[in-house]
Amino acid sequence: MLKTTQPQHPIAWTLGNCLLFCGMYLLLYVGGMYADDFYNQQAARGDSPLPIAAPIIATAEPELSDFQAPNLNANPLSDQPNANVPSEHSSISRIQIPRIEVDQKVIEVGWELIDGVATWQVAKYAVGHHQGSANPGEASNIVLAGHVGGSAPVFDRLIETQPGDQIVLYSNSQQYLYVVQSNERVQEVGVSAEQRLTNAAYMNPTLDETITLITCWPPTGPNAFDQRIIVRAVPYTSASEQPAGSNWQMR
Repeated sequence: MLKTTQPQHPIAWTLGNCLLFCGMYLLLYVGGMYADDFYNQQAARGDSPLPIAAPIIATAEPELSDFQAPNLNANPLSDQPNANVPSEHSSISRIQIPRIEVDQKVIEVGWELIDGVATWQVAKYAVGHHQGSANPGEASNIVLAGHVGGSAPVFDRLIETQPGDQIVLYSNSQQYLYVVQSNERVQEVGVSAEQRLTNAAYMNPTLDETITLITCWPPTGPNAFDQRIIVRAVPYTSASEQPAGSNWQMR
């Protein structure tokens, strides 16, 4: 006796193919996102010859909380007659901090107004050099910022830096050596406008060449990103180098 097979219902056949197609599309889409993220993480390494292909400015990641400056420059240059005026564009291409194993590309970042507050953009994969801050050799404040969380936490170990640690900046085919002088932690969320202006002053132009490194802290927990880690360094000289040790300040 021959067995006969029932013809497949056209609706079931169509639905099955649609589900298969959707599954394949989702797999390719998610896989592509991971591949793109991995590529940009590798491309942002300081020793990588790869260009960063994807947009590198992250401005819509609330969990990472952009650095906010209610006033981009609390003390205008007119009130700082001896302050040096930095260049308009960044010349820094790379930063190395051996103690915390940082070796990343540096790209210029700007700022935008959000609800009337000037908010600095943060590079998603690289270290961001604040537009308008100084370049090496310009005898003013070089402001660099990076994420502490997310898929590319370039400054997740910035809190570990100590006075005496070395920082190397690459600019215009030259290397500039700096020595960490201080590592401070300041409260940014839930403080007065006056305190926020005081915090923002770390980004102001300076009379002497200085590096200011900034990231959020802590990276996790109920108070995640409520504070800022601010590391300052000066050009290397025999006088600037000092033994590594604790120089913590909490404000």
